[in-house]
Amino acid sequence: MMYFIEDFSGGFEISYGRSLFSKESWESYFNYPEIGIGFYYGTFGNRDIYGSGLALFPYINYNIHRSKKLSIQNKVSMGIGYATKPFDIETNTYNTVFSSHLNAYIGLALLMDYRLSKHFSLASSLSLTHLSNGAARKPNHGINTLTASIGAKYHFNENPTPILEKIEAPKSNERDIIIVGSVGRSQSTPYNESLYWNGSLSISHLWHLSKKRAIGVGFDQFYSETAPYSWEAYEESDEEVNFSTRHYLFNGLFTSYNVFLGKTTLFVNIGAYLHTNIKPPQPIYPRMGIRHYLTKNLIANFSVKASFFRSEFLEFGLGYRIKYKTKDKA
Repeated sequence: MMYFIEDFSGGFEISYGRSLFSKESWESYFNYPEIGIGFYYGTFGNRDIYGSGLALFPYINYNIHRSKKLSIQNKVSMGIGYATKPFDIETNTYNTVFSSHLNAYIGLALLMDYRLSKHFSLASSLSLTHLSNGAARKPNHGINTLTASIGAKYHFNENPTPILEKIEAPKSNERDIIIVGSVGRSQSTPYNESLYWNGSLSISHLWHLSKKRAIGVGFDQFYSETAPYSWEAYEESDEEVNFSTRHYLFNGLFTSYNVFLGKTTLFVNIGAYLHTNIKPPQPIYPRMGIRHYLTKNLIANFSVKASFFRSEFLEFGLGYRIKYKTKDKA
């Protein structure tokens, strides 16, 4: 992108959030974070080639320091992004960072807030935002924007932020078996415009450490029509080669780390391939995502399967929890 950058990136963000100060809520285990929804608009240094980006996202602000006047937080957000000028083979070939209008949006930030009066506070931040389509379309290098900002907050509640003692999450020895099936579509390389189906069946066993966290191990069975093209250099392969089902199937074992935010779970898995019929880029694969409990045991899943730092496909699915041990530790 350096050859085409003509200006700084600029933009703005509008967000609405709330903090729930209840000792009975899951928020008490995280020192009462702020939860909300936000809208982002930003430019990428060249409007003619890269256009601009928009995003709508939920977020959570974890507290690092809190006093009646000053608060310092780290922010995590994930949502849906929109790129105004994606790659086009006829009109915009220089944009290789994203090739579709719809994208995934991820934001990380360090925030500082200083209360000036009952209703207003001065806010500043240092943030990193990422916009890409997770290889649903290629080229898809994705774009990362580092920004510094200054702004103002209006507080609907004129009372100062309450300073409460942090509550440790109760210890737990609960055990879960989680079964999740997911599907998605992606493009293998910029040279191959076909969209291929991908899917997975994941079975994991979780050991709850507390009401806040759990660790686990599990097994992944993948079906990926994209893999034979993206794992092997497409331009160096025989275009007439025919891949069969055995090339699409591979599996692996993984370890898992889970954080519970009420009915929502954030998870990161690190896996190792057990068996493949084509050589993967690396023997280790990461997977991260978010799960939300629609009912007591029915789960909605969104996750990203990757090779090292390169996304292979986005996946959406449903899962079911089997809880076979529920007694908490004293």
